[in-house]
Amino acid sequence: MALDVLQWVVIGFLLILPILYELNSTFKYYAKFFFYYVIVNLLAFMVIFLSLPRAKDVTNYGCRSSASAIKSIRKLFGIEIRNPWEENLESNKPYILVSNHQSSLDFFGMMEIWPLRCTSLAKKELMYTGPFGLAAWLCGTVFIDRLNHDRAVSTIKETADFINKNNVKVFIFPEGTRNHSGSILPFKKGAFYLAVQAQVPVVPVVFSSYSDFYSKRDKRFETGKFIITCLPPVNTVGRKDADVAVLTEDVRQQMLDAFNQTSLESRQPRVTTTVK
Repeated sequence: MALDVLQWVVIGFLLILPILYELNSTFKYYAKFFFYYVIVNLLAFMVIFLSLPRAKDVTNYGCRSSASAIKSIRKLFGIEIRNPWEENLESNKPYILVSNHQSSLDFFGMMEIWPLRCTSLAKKELMYTGPFGLAAWLCGTVFIDRLNHDRAVSTIKETADFINKNNVKVFIFPEGTRNHSGSILPFKKGAFYLAVQAQVPVVPVVFSSYSDFYSKRDKRFETGKFIITCLPPVNTVGRKDADVAVLTEDVRQQMLDAFNQTSLESRQPRVTTTVK
């Protein structure tokens, strides 16, 4: 008798889930993110398996199976990306790629444009996030201890040498944290010190606002689209550490202007023309 009651409770629970999903936006928000993180961690296990033969090799990031899987996941969530200009990423030489950081959903945009021989620089805490952290380590991610200034400076110098010796690009979020404000936060200077130390260009990349389909504050996660804009490289040859503050602000202003413009564009419906 008790077993029959339990079975009906489980059946009733499963039947009510689709109703809650359609009628309650907060439930949909948490359900979709739960599904998203489950898939990302399953993908991390795949990357771990494929990366073990060549641990800490930056080419592990360019695994074709992973890239295809991520694009399929994005389409599953109904997120469309417009990427009007990729030429600024197509270089065989090293550079520092900097981007604004709105959400863990940035992962979709990152993998859409990820250049060859590219790794990322991330806070040390990310290394301890289970399968995702292990996969990142196996892909050659550079982890920086932001709480220890001397160690962070040492990591920047070592990474600058690594960039030039191995012809590697580095992806960095200079805001240092996810930003849900609908703008771009002031930048940390680490990415720009790294570019000056290595004497390599800074390539700014802007993800337009997700506000039409995603809001952490309102617990909203719908289908939608955003625009990726790859701005022209900013040269650092001849620049010194004393120039980093101006370089940082100049790049941020370029990115903020592009963010404001493309965020407006992404909210406008596409106009289709009919041939008669």
